[in-house]
Amino acid sequence: MSQSAQFHRTGSLYGAFAFASIILSCFAGFFYTQRMYFNGPWAVPVTYALGAIYAVLGILGSVYAERSALGRMTVLYYVVQCAVLTAMVVVSPIRGFFGMIVLPLASQSVFDFRVRGAVLVCGYLFALNVGSWGIPYGWGSAGQAVVSYSAGFVFTILFSIITKQALSAREREEKLRHEIETANEQLRAQAAQTAELATTRERNRLAREIHDGVGHYLTVVKTQLDAAAALLTTDPSKARAAVEKAARLTHDALEDVRRSVGTLRTDTARLPLADALRTLAADAAPVPELRIEGTPRALGASAEHALFRSAQEGLTNLRKHSGATAATLTLDYRDSGRVRLILTDNGQGVNGSGSVGYGLQGLRERAEVLGGRMTAANRAGGGFALTVEVPA
Repeated sequence: MSQSAQFHRTGSLYGAFAFASIILSCFAGFFYTQRMYFNGPWAVPVTYALGAIYAVLGILGSVYAERSALGRMTVLYYVVQCAVLTAMVVVSPIRGFFGMIVLPLASQSVFDFRVRGAVLVCGYLFALNVGSWGIPYGWGSAGQAVVSYSAGFVFTILFSIITKQALSAREREEKLRHEIETANEQLRAQAAQTAELATTRERNRLAREIHDGVGHYLTVVKTQLDAAAALLTTDPSKARAAVEKAARLTHDALEDVRRSVGTLRTDTARLPLADALRTLAADAAPVPELRIEGTPRALGASAEHALFRSAQEGLTNLRKHSGATAATLTLDYRDSGRVRLILTDNGQGVNGSGSVGYGLQGLRERAEVLGGRMTAANRAGGGFALTVEVPA
């Protein structure tokens, strides 16, 4: 059996009209044909009754076939219809054009079956018409019937095949259009998700910049101003020095904001990373020892920025949380493919579950974006160690 019959034939208005038109045309012969092959009075009403059954099954029965999968009911439909047609052609008191009444079922079979099934149905219906002449009137009449009915069968079958192909092509086109529309919807959804992801990443980047840059400087400035407030009455000269240092750090913070705006611009003038870390370390508390291991080399703007921000965050935590009295900041160039920034101290380390705050999480994200990594953990001998490495 072939594809489902959902796209064709008598269930449509066109199919029902064509089916009914052929039946009416064939039965119209009863009104103008002078020659009747059977004179029994019962033949005409029986033929009309069979024609009514054929029409009802053809128009209404095919609608059921369209709504159900092709299977036993469809086979039963054709068996019954062929039986009705056989009785009608044999009983009919007229011949000739009346034999064309089998063509609607032949056309349906082209739509409903594959080649083998359609050939079986059409071949039987053609043999039925030829046999209705050959059996009672001899093989000469059968030969004339072959010639007479061939044109009608060939035209009907070819027209049905062409129509089926056209409808199948339209069905494929509709299916393809639906698939394209579905793909477009998916692309639009993915584009929206991509835009949302890009927005989220940019927000996270800005959050890291604010936390690592402005947050660091504000922490140091606050420390200096607190110190100035405490020394204002007892040691005005030291208090003034603290205020001046806070003012300088405020200026540095403004410069850092300007640098953050143009982080990824290659034409932005930057201090060498070692010099930037040396300036940064000078304002830390405690001031760490700065070590440069290996031969310094130029790094990409993103890599240098990530390492600088890592040092800022580490020194901020050193001041705020470590309770350390000594620290070491190391910039390691010895690996030809990577650069490491290591900050160690002799402080109290981290207690609890070992989970990291937003600042260290931001450092991890910075490193991972570049294909690097960040580790932060207590040292075996006491204190804390922060290590950030990036490809370079």
